[in-house]
Amino acid sequence: MPKSCAHFKHLSERVEALSQKFVDDQVASELADPITFQPDLDRLAAFRLLVHAEIEQFLEAKATENISEIEAMARGSTVWMRSKPALLLLAVALSRPLPSGESLDVSKFCLFVRELASGAKSAISDNNGVKSASFAKLSIFAGKTIDEIDVALSASLNSYGKNRGDVAHKSAVHCRSLNAPSMEQATAKSLVTQMSQYFDVCP
Repeated sequence: MPKSCAHFKHLSERVEALSQKFVDDQVASELADPITFQPDLDRLAAFRLLVHAEIEQFLEAKATENISEIEAMARGSTVWMRSKPALLLLAVALSRPLPSGESLDVSKFCLFVRELASGAKSAISDNNGVKSASFAKLSIFAGKTIDEIDVALSASLNSYGKNRGDVAHKSAVHCRSLNAPSMEQATAKSLVTQMSQYFDVCP
Protein backbone atom coordinates (compact mmCIF):
# COMPACT_ATOMS: atom_id res chain seq x y z
CA MET A 1 0.00 0.00 0.00
CA PRO A 2 1.44 3.41 -0.97
CA LYS A 3 2.87 5.47 1.87
CA SER A 4 2.30 9.18 2.21
CA CYS A 5 5.46 11.04 1.20
CA ALA A 6 6.04 14.76 1.65
CA HIS A 7 8.57 14.78 -1.21
CA PHE A 8 6.07 13.19 -3.59
CA LYS A 9 3.31 15.54 -2.42
CA HIS A 10 5.57 18.47 -3.33
CA LEU A 11 6.36 16.94 -6.74
CA SER A 12 2.70 16.28 -7.52
CA GLU A 13 1.62 19.77 -6.49
CA ARG A 14 4.44 21.45 -8.38
CA VAL A 15 3.81 19.58 -11.63
CA GLU A 16 0.11 20.41 -11.36
CA ALA A 17 0.89 24.08 -10.70
CA LEU A 18 3.35 24.22 -13.60
CA SER A 19 0.78 22.59 -15.85
CA GLN A 20 -1.80 25.20 -14.89
CA LYS A 21 0.67 28.01 -15.46
CA PHE A 22 2.22 26.92 -18.73
CA VAL A 23 0.16 24.33 -20.61
CA ASP A 24 -3.45 23.86 -19.47
CA ASP A 25 -4.77 26.74 -21.57
CA GLN A 26 -2.66 25.61 -24.53
CA VAL A 27 -4.02 22.06 -24.26
CA ALA A 28 -7.56 23.43 -24.30
CA SER A 29 -6.81 25.54 -27.38
CA GLU A 30 -5.04 22.65 -29.10
CA LEU A 31 -7.97 20.29 -28.55
CA ALA A 32 -10.52 22.92 -29.57
CA ASP A 33 -8.82 23.71 -32.88
CA PRO A 34 -5.97 21.26 -33.66
CA ILE A 35 -5.63 22.39 -37.28
CA THR A 36 -4.77 26.07 -36.77
CA PHE A 37 -3.44 25.94 -33.20
CA GLN A 38 0.02 27.44 -32.72
CA PRO A 39 1.77 26.56 -29.44
CA ASP A 40 3.72 29.03 -27.33
CA LEU A 41 7.12 27.35 -27.60
CA ASP A 42 8.74 29.44 -24.87
CA ARG A 43 6.11 28.35 -22.36
CA LEU A 44 6.43 24.71 -23.43
CA ALA A 45 10.20 24.91 -23.02
CA ALA A 46 9.82 26.49 -19.58
CA PHE A 47 7.36 23.77 -18.57
CA ARG A 48 9.73 20.99 -19.56
CA LEU A 49 12.75 22.56 -17.87
CA LEU A 50 10.87 23.20 -14.63
CA VAL A 51 9.24 19.76 -14.53
CA HIS A 52 12.66 18.20 -15.09
CA ALA A 53 14.02 20.21 -12.15
CA GLU A 54 11.16 19.05 -9.91
CA ILE A 55 11.69 15.40 -10.85
CA GLU A 56 15.42 15.71 -10.20
CA GLN A 57 14.73 17.36 -6.84
CA PHE A 58 12.33 14.56 -5.89
CA LEU A 59 14.83 11.81 -6.72
CA GLU A 60 17.57 13.58 -4.81
CA ALA A 61 15.27 14.12 -1.81
CA LYS A 62 14.31 10.42 -1.69
CA ALA A 63 17.99 9.47 -1.89
CA THR A 64 18.99 11.93 0.82
CA GLU A 65 16.16 10.75 3.07
CA ASN A 66 17.39 7.14 2.98
CA ILE A 67 21.07 8.04 3.34
CA SER A 68 20.29 10.25 6.35
CA GLU A 69 18.36 7.38 7.91
CA ILE A 70 21.30 5.01 7.40
CA GLU A 71 23.68 7.60 8.82
CA ALA A 72 21.53 8.00 11.94
CA MET A 73 21.23 4.24 12.40
CA ALA A 74 24.98 3.78 12.08
CA ARG A 75 25.47 6.24 14.92
CA GLY A 76 22.99 4.47 17.18
CA SER A 77 23.26 1.35 19.29
CA THR A 78 20.30 -0.70 18.08
CA VAL A 79 20.40 -3.63 15.65
CA TRP A 80 19.62 -2.16 12.22
CA MET A 81 21.70 -3.61 9.35
CA ARG A 82 19.17 -6.27 8.31
CA SER A 83 16.70 -3.48 7.47
CA LYS A 84 19.13 -1.95 4.94
CA PRO A 85 20.10 -4.74 2.53
CA ALA A 86 21.39 -2.32 -0.12
CA LEU A 87 24.47 -1.31 1.91
CA LEU A 88 26.76 -3.33 -0.37
CA LEU A 89 25.35 -1.53 -3.39
CA LEU A 90 26.22 1.81 -1.83
CA ALA A 91 29.87 0.82 -1.87
CA VAL A 92 29.57 -0.39 -5.48
CA ALA A 93 27.77 2.78 -6.61
CA LEU A 94 30.43 4.93 -4.98
CA SER A 95 33.34 2.77 -6.26
CA ARG A 96 34.53 2.26 -2.69
CA PRO A 97 36.55 -0.84 -1.76
CA LEU A 98 34.86 -3.18 0.66
CA PRO A 99 36.32 -3.28 4.17
CA SER A 100 38.66 -6.04 5.28
CA GLY A 101 37.71 -8.84 7.66
CA GLU A 102 38.74 -6.63 10.57
CA SER A 103 35.66 -4.52 9.86
CA LEU A 104 33.42 -7.35 11.01
CA ASP A 105 33.71 -5.50 14.29
CA VAL A 106 30.43 -3.56 14.60
CA SER A 107 31.97 -0.20 15.50
CA LYS A 108 34.46 -0.38 12.62
CA PHE A 109 31.78 -1.40 10.15
CA CYS A 110 29.53 1.43 11.31
CA LEU A 111 32.40 3.84 10.69
CA PHE A 112 32.68 2.44 7.15
CA VAL A 113 28.92 2.92 6.68
CA ARG A 114 29.11 6.52 7.89
CA GLU A 115 31.89 7.15 5.36
CA LEU A 116 29.66 5.66 2.65
CA ALA A 117 26.82 7.92 3.73
CA SER A 118 29.06 10.95 3.53
CA GLY A 119 30.20 9.95 0.03
CA ALA A 120 26.61 9.37 -1.06
CA LYS A 121 25.56 12.81 0.16
CA SER A 122 28.39 14.38 -1.83
CA ALA A 123 27.33 12.43 -4.92
CA ILE A 124 23.73 13.56 -4.49
CA SER A 125 24.89 17.16 -4.12
CA ASP A 126 26.90 16.83 -7.35
CA ASN A 127 24.10 15.12 -9.28
CA ASN A 128 23.06 16.82 -12.50
CA GLY A 129 20.16 15.22 -14.32
CA VAL A 130 17.76 12.29 -14.40
CA LYS A 131 19.22 10.18 -17.20
CA SER A 132 19.70 6.44 -16.71
CA ALA A 133 23.06 6.54 -14.89
CA SER A 134 21.87 9.23 -12.48
CA PHE A 135 18.55 7.47 -11.94
CA ALA A 136 20.27 4.17 -11.12
CA LYS A 137 22.64 5.77 -8.63
CA LEU A 138 19.92 7.83 -6.94
CA SER A 139 17.69 4.75 -6.79
CA ILE A 140 20.43 2.81 -4.97
CA PHE A 141 20.96 5.74 -2.60
CA ALA A 142 17.19 5.71 -1.99
CA GLY A 143 17.40 2.05 -0.94
CA LYS A 144 16.58 0.18 -4.14
CA THR A 145 18.50 -2.91 -5.17
CA ILE A 146 19.80 -3.30 -8.73
CA ASP A 147 17.10 -5.77 -9.74
CA GLU A 148 14.42 -3.40 -8.45
CA ILE A 149 15.40 -0.56 -10.77
CA ASP A 150 12.51 0.04 -13.17
CA VAL A 151 13.91 -0.28 -16.69
CA ALA A 152 10.87 1.35 -18.30
CA LEU A 153 10.98 4.34 -15.94
CA SER A 154 14.73 4.61 -16.44
CA ALA A 155 14.22 4.74 -20.22
CA SER A 156 11.47 7.35 -19.87
CA LEU A 157 13.62 9.53 -17.63
CA ASN A 158 16.62 9.09 -19.92
CA SER A 159 14.56 10.33 -22.85
CA TYR A 160 13.17 13.21 -20.79
CA GLY A 161 16.67 14.14 -19.64
CA LYS A 162 17.98 14.18 -23.21
CA ASN A 163 15.05 16.28 -24.38
CA ARG A 164 15.56 18.65 -21.47
CA GLY A 165 19.16 19.13 -22.62
CA ASP A 166 17.90 19.93 -26.11
CA VAL A 167 15.66 22.66 -24.70
CA ALA A 168 18.27 23.96 -22.27
CA HIS A 169 20.92 24.53 -24.93
CA LYS A 170 18.85 25.85 -27.81
CA SER A 171 16.39 28.62 -28.47
CA ALA A 172 12.87 27.22 -28.17
CA VAL A 173 12.15 28.08 -31.81
CA HIS A 174 15.09 25.90 -32.91
CA CYS A 175 14.34 23.01 -30.56
CA ARG A 176 13.13 19.91 -32.39
CA SER A 177 12.11 17.86 -29.36
CA LEU A 178 9.19 19.99 -28.14
CA ASN A 179 5.86 18.23 -28.54
CA ALA A 180 2.28 19.45 -28.66
CA PRO A 181 1.08 20.85 -25.30
CA SER A 182 -1.17 17.83 -24.73
CA MET A 183 1.80 15.47 -25.17
CA GLU A 184 4.16 17.54 -23.00
CA GLN A 185 1.54 17.55 -20.26
CA ALA A 186 0.80 13.82 -20.61
CA THR A 187 4.51 12.95 -20.48
CA ALA A 188 5.08 14.95 -17.31
CA LYS A 189 2.05 13.48 -15.56
CA SER A 190 2.97 9.97 -16.67
CA LEU A 191 6.44 10.35 -15.13
CA VAL A 192 4.88 11.47 -11.85
CA THR A 193 2.57 8.44 -11.89
CA GLN A 194 5.44 6.07 -12.68
CA MET A 195 7.50 7.44 -9.79
CA SER A 196 4.55 7.06 -7.45
CA GLN A 197 4.41 3.38 -8.37
CA TYR A 198 8.18 2.90 -8.30
CA PHE A 199 8.63 4.30 -4.82
CA ASP A 200 5.19 3.10 -3.64
CA VAL A 201 4.29 6.60 -2.43
CA CYS A 202 1.32 8.92 -2.53
CA PRO A 203 0.80 12.61 -1.63
